[in-house]
Amino acid sequence: MLRVRPVLFTSRMDGYAALLVALGLKCTENYGDWRVFDCGDGKIGLRRVAEGEPRDGTTAMSFELRDPDIFVRRTLADGTRATLLDSDRDADGGPLGTGTGAALVTAPGGFSFLAEAVTDLAPRIPGPLTVVQSWLTPDVDAARKVLADIGARPTARRPDGRTAFQARNGGLVAVHPHQVTGVELGLEYDGDLTALGARLTQEGIQVASTANVLTVRTPDGGRLRILRSPVV
Repeated sequence: MLRVRPVLFTSRMDGYAALLVALGLKCTENYGDWRVFDCGDGKIGLRRVAEGEPRDGTTAMSFELRDPDIFVRRTLADGTRATLLDSDRDADGGPLGTGTGAALVTAPGGFSFLAEAVTDLAPRIPGPLTVVQSWLTPDVDAARKVLADIGARPTARRPDGRTAFQARNGGLVAVHPHQVTGVELGLEYDGDLTALGARLTQEGIQVASTANVLTVRTPDGGRLRILRSPVV
């Protein structure tokens, strides 16, 4: 069991929640400062932080899984570093604040991400939206191996040329060459981007569009890119 669930840290929780609902995601967990939104093909977590703190407006790569112990054992066997987080670290909710057991995966260059235990074991439900977390990295080959080692499977190359990996229970990870390691949140849309843009505009959300990309202005003044899903 593996599901994409990037975590966006934000001081504008309500604004982002409204944006995700407008895009078609549903809020499935709401603990005030921690909320999760699901589209059937991946999830997005929102974690409230204070305005101006370094994490405000940033995205952390993250996954959901069933059993951290099994996950760590298999990931190590395939050649990627993975460790269980101890109970003291998880007691206050862990690094991302979800209050669950987790595994920490570390890539060769030092970039790390969490895979956290959940009780929602639902299969992937393909629909118009897919959650995409983009891994920006100077070492694309190493990133691809890490994703394969945690159980993600390569899929069709994305419209912007990135290599993508599918998580069994929903969501994509796109690997993109970049001088600086980082993570970007995005979506793919299997439908009429023009119509989606018009609907968002009617709801007061600023958008800009090209043939295959809809760029949405976020509550913190950034951008969220929605790419047209490739024909496979």
